[in-house]
Amino acid sequence: MGALMSFKEVIQILNGGGVIIFPTETLYGLGCDATNPTAILKIYGIKSRPIGKSFPLLVKDFKMLSEYAIFNQTQKKFIASVKKPTNFVLKAKNLSPLVMQKHTAAFRIAKNSWVKNLFRNFDRPIVATSANLSGQPPLSDPRKYKEIFGPKADLIDAAIFKGVNRRTKSSAIIDLTKKPYKVLR
Repeated sequence: MGALMSFKEVIQILNGGGVIIFPTETLYGLGCDATNPTAILKIYGIKSRPIGKSFPLLVKDFKMLSEYAIFNQTQKKFIASVKKPTNFVLKAKNLSPLVMQKHTAAFRIAKNSWVKNLFRNFDRPIVATSANLSGQPPLSDPRKYKEIFGPKADLIDAAIFKGVNRRTKSSAIIDLTKKPYKVLR
């Protein structure tokens, strides 16, 4: 585990089945390649989260979303219209059952500049679950990330220790598989 040096290093870690702690639009997240079952299991262990409780996924754009989710034009327009950080539950495809519940998954198109830069050279969805232990509140003190996850994560973004992105409010979740759409969080 080390400080962030380059996106090349982050991509090597993700490609190797590693786990990173990184900034999102809301909380810091524990992340891994969402198509790698070994990496996904590693996050379940790090968080002490029961297997079967799925994780939100970040995607680059609608093109990437279409590779892993099934949605129609009405759902696409709705997703595009929502401005606050929101995960949308959609029917999923081409993903490990470890990130799905009943053939669905929660997706969010990345808006955070760090993640958007990462997606310039990484072409798979990223698990983006809050960097906290399962059932515990989100962490607000950046030093706690290193204390709790330092020995377990393969890389922690150095910006954490500068105190950036200390928000503690989670993103919303809206289920688009039901009509009317249902707000879950």
